[in-house]
Amino acid sequence: MAPNSAILSLSTATHNDSLQRLVDVATKRWISIDDLFDQADVDESGDVSKEEMEILLKQVHLTDAVNLDMIWSSLDKDKSGEVTRKEWHDCFSQIAPSKITAPYQGVSWNITPSYRDDVPGGLVALVAHNKMKPQMARFVELNVEFFKHCRIITTGSTGKTLEDKLGLDVYQKVSSGPLGGDQEIGALVTQGLVSAILFFKDPLSAHQHAADIEALTRICDVHNVPYATNSASGKCLVTAMASMGLDFANDYDESDTVKEYKAEQQMVIRRLSQTD
Repeated sequence: MAPNSAILSLSTATHNDSLQRLVDVATKRWISIDDLFDQADVDESGDVSKEEMEILLKQVHLTDAVNLDMIWSSLDKDKSGEVTRKEWHDCFSQIAPSKITAPYQGVSWNITPSYRDDVPGGLVALVAHNKMKPQMARFVELNVEFFKHCRIITTGSTGKTLEDKLGLDVYQKVSSGPLGGDQEIGALVTQGLVSAILFFKDPLSAHQHAADIEALTRICDVHNVPYATNSASGKCLVTAMASMGLDFANDYDESDTVKEYKAEQQMVIRRLSQTD
């Protein structure tokens, strides 16, 4: 083999090794190469810049193992300074074609809920902070066969998106979170009308209604209503409901703390009723 050919083969192998490390990251996280592109596209422009690629490598702890310039030269084929989704796909399809689309393809709906028009309840709440709405929309789209069977309660803007983009029927819409929507859903939880909540929270931003968010999760714990706050826990919750039914949480008793509180309240009521 000629010296130049040997150098080219070594360079190609090194490039492929760097790409394979990213494939391994996606596999370990149960996400697709396509999902990895979305994670890299921080500004949601539809393209990935070199700066965004550097951020991704830091997030997945590959800055020491992968040379940024080397992997960038593999991705940015047209030398435009931006990597399109097509360039991303074309590059990774040479390494792991089966990993381009998500290995997680949504759950199979094994138990179809039998709703009665005269019986309220069984609501599944879908809530997301603004920066998390795209991720929530992708999650719902992936599990649309599940959600189309549910009575969905959500905020007005999110509900409109789900109706227009995915053709879902939204059972009930509440106000946006800062205007009291979280408290509206919390009130329904206390009435026993909510089966589950998927609240895609933005953990890196401050929220003016943080107290309402805390109150909603607290009331879920009080009434034993399962809730998920990200895609990973969302998969677990959807899988549980799909296999065991929307009301699977009802199989569990109240927590000991709730039982103790109710018993104490009964004692308070008895003492007051005996007071002249």
